[in-house]
Amino acid sequence: MNLTDKNLRLRPAKLPEDIKTALPWYQDTEVLCFSEGKGVSPYDYKIVERMYRFFVEKCEFYIIEIRTKNKWIPIGDAGLCRDCLPIVIGRKDKRSKGIGRRVLHMLIERARALGWKELQVGVYTYNKRARRLYEGAGFDLIGIKRDKQGNERWRFRLKL
Repeated sequence: MNLTDKNLRLRPAKLPEDIKTALPWYQDTEVLCFSEGKGVSPYDYKIVERMYRFFVEKCEFYIIEIRTKNKWIPIGDAGLCRDCLPIVIGRKDKRSKGIGRRVLHMLIERARALGWKELQVGVYTYNKRARRLYEGAGFDLIGIKRDKQGNERWRFRLKL
């Protein structure tokens, strides 16, 4: 099922077609730093494929698209999982334009429609932009944890 908000659409990821589209996003050092951690090497096709297959099996996983004229253009991906809400704006020219906020709102509304009681998300503590995004949507900070590489992550929860 597609989720839409005016000129923004979340459509279920199609494998393997969307892997090729997403590959440049996961070769961008800024995307990798904020989504996967500092110092992560650019992903190759097989890593993106493994990640996408994992998310397709674990949660509702979407390609973020914007409408320009009469065409939908893929710009990132997002997942609705009970313990994480990955949102990646892969196209650099589309970042910091409020798209992530709109995507998060659509995911929250979808979780409510599914009858979920809460959502949780982890964000690297150096990702101040993501913290503002989640707190702005009503998420509460519930703790800090370290990942396997020693990076600290804030843990946020939203009661639905």
